[in-house]
Amino acid sequence: MRNDTAQRLDPLGGLTARPFVIGAVAVSLLVSVSMSITSASQVSSPPLEIAGLLALAAAGVFFIRASSPFRAPFPLRAHATVCLLALLAILLNSLAQWGSNEVVRDDWGAVALAILTLMFGSYRPGWEIMVCAVVCSAVIGGLAVAQAHTFVADVPAPVFGILAAVPVLAAGAAASTFSRSLVGSLLEWRSAHGRPEASVSGDGDGAGRTDTARASHLVHLSEQVFPFLEGVVRHPQLTAADGDRARVLARELRMLMVIDAERSWLMRLVRDVRDPQHVADGMGEAERGYVRAMVGHMRRDDGLTAERMRLTLHAEGSHATCTLSVPCAPEHNPRVQLAPYIAVGRSIFDSVDWRVERGMLTLRLTFQPNETRGNP
Repeated sequence: MRNDTAQRLDPLGGLTARPFVIGAVAVSLLVSVSMSITSASQVSSPPLEIAGLLALAAAGVFFIRASSPFRAPFPLRAHATVCLLALLAILLNSLAQWGSNEVVRDDWGAVALAILTLMFGSYRPGWEIMVCAVVCSAVIGGLAVAQAHTFVADVPAPVFGILAAVPVLAAGAAASTFSRSLVGSLLEWRSAHGRPEASVSGDGDGAGRTDTARASHLVHLSEQVFPFLEGVVRHPQLTAADGDRARVLARELRMLMVIDAERSWLMRLVRDVRDPQHVADGMGEAERGYVRAMVGHMRRDDGLTAERMRLTLHAEGSHATCTLSVPCAPEHNPRVQLAPYIAVGRSIFDSVDWRVERGMLTLRLTFQPNETRGNP
């Protein structure tokens, strides 16, 4: 649980949180610009103040990009980058007011970073959020203490440091608690509703294979075998022709069973499947479920020509790729509809890449087949 994140356990939750990230970035910029204007008399270097605002804007833009479902999951380096850019903005804001800053409460840097910190709860582990908040608070507090001689309030310097650091510390504690609580709830739900791998994979592959085999066998039995047996019942006297016919029917039934046994589960989803190495058989339960869901989505999308869909699988070393290609109408943009699927896919596969090129939507999934995994 230590390194689990809410986004990894619930990718669609990360997608839902992204509009709040955009809103938080907008609010932090609005607050910063407003506070910068109201405290303009304390700014001794306007260029540095503007540079600070631009650094904060860069932190916000990077945060929005990193929280995109097409870049999921949100990594540690993105968390660190947002915080470092925000600290750069805070430093520039302090330098812009160095020697002329009179009131620590009207410095916008800590408030802006606190607003952004609240959004990390959906993307990063609780302990990491708290550590980052403590480090940022120490930097902010240190800058406030260094400027204590210019503040008009007559209180000990450490008080200014604490006052400046409190917003980020409080936001970090709140985001950390939210992350731990959400991760705990998701793990508890998974534990309560999870099913053993064998039983699920049996439903997804073995049962599907059995159902298909049973259906084809029933057609053969109802159209060929049953009429023959009824004829035998009506005319108990068997002839040489009846014996030949019985052998033919038995041979056909055996051939049908062999064909059904050798068919890949993917061939029941897509007509054009190229899997000479039988890579599909090495897919796990979650990977098979994802491919089924993606194929179902593409069949429902009017902008895609589903009947010309193609699945190609290839293994090289310990990794394999599953490439799904389908013609896409020139005016059709599948990005918005694909977003939740990409977000979920990035929590299942090693990598998920997609592109629309020359009227063809191509989705490329990379994974480790079951037999090469450390924990099959």
